[in-house]
Amino acid sequence: MFDVTARLTYKNVSTWHRDLCRVGENIPIVLCGNKVDVKNRQVKAKQVTFHRKKNLQYYEISAKSNYNFEKPFLYLARKLAG
Repeated sequence: MFDVTARLTYKNVSTWHRDLCRVGENIPIVLCGNKVDVKNRQVKAKQVTFHRKKNLQYYEISAKSNYNFEKPFLYLARKLAG
């Protein structure tokens, strides 16, 4: 998960992904952009491309307002349940 109001967090996504892949091979991973309820957005939706390169599911969410908060969990549950 990265913060759409802090560009540095998106820049760290590739490192976090690499670390996850080292620890668990072939695990389902979801990328989430959080704080989409905030007006001062630094990472625009069209700038988020990492998930396409790595074939990951991506959701824009807001933990504060509960916008789309269930989608990553439902996706992972479906992937894990087969």
